[in-house]
Amino acid sequence: MQKPRLLDCHLHINHFERTIEDTIRHMDATGTEKAFVLPLETGEGGVLLRTETVLHAYHQYRDRIIPFCQTDIRSDDVIARLRAYHLLGCRGIGEQKEHLPLNDPRVERVIAFCNDVHWPITIHFQDGAGGYNQGLADHLETYLKRYKNVRIIGHAQTWWANISAEVPPADKSLYPKGPVKPGGLLDRLLSDYPNLYADMSAGSGFGALSRDKDFTAGFIERHPKQMLFGSDCPCYDGQGAHFKNVCYSRQLQEFLRELVSDPETLQDIFFNNAMRALEG
Repeated sequence: MQKPRLLDCHLHINHFERTIEDTIRHMDATGTEKAFVLPLETGEGGVLLRTETVLHAYHQYRDRIIPFCQTDIRSDDVIARLRAYHLLGCRGIGEQKEHLPLNDPRVERVIAFCNDVHWPITIHFQDGAGGYNQGLADHLETYLKRYKNVRIIGHAQTWWANISAEVPPADKSLYPKGPVKPGGLLDRLLSDYPNLYADMSAGSGFGALSRDKDFTAGFIERHPKQMLFGSDCPCYDGQGAHFKNVCYSRQLQEFLRELVSDPETLQDIFFNNAMRALEG
């Protein structure tokens, strides 16, 4: 069987000072044809990556990189900056990651902007002290109801903790383990809102998906058009160099190929769904 095309929906450049060229080598080594490359302009979370750097990489590798933009949404000029990035060729916002509650008006105005220009937005959901976009369970559905054009791509610890109906307090664990209790918030929201997508990247994604394989198989069967392959991998070479000998991309690819037997579903997860999220 021919290997499916691969689009990584969550990749950065500057992890551990990784260069643009190192990032392309990582993509080559993992069989990644294209990637959403996501800046983090505020440096919150330990990675600083300017949108200008992503656009520079895009101009070097137009057939490989799909540029997203990100700017400090607490700034007064945020919408003007986003409009400029739109004109310069950016295709979405991400990774949206500032220390704000999800229902902050400054978060809503960038979601509304995405709705107006038909963009996706990748949001890092992390409840608790020092978290980002806190309050997913209380506030995400409001935006999904209000803004139908934007595609919201959910990512990170609190997003994936809600795969289960039992979610521990954020101060107890952001990485719950053990069997998943059916009836989780993600199942309902993904069923009710086709403009919502699940970014499977990083330790949060793999941990949630691998904690209960039987549940995950059914979860994917219920939402086959909304699952996005992504890595958020910081290694240099697709073999784990500079990162504990682990490559998130290879790890997740192997897991999904073992779990999902239907080639059309795999092709959707690995490529087609990300293009739907991108294009609307």
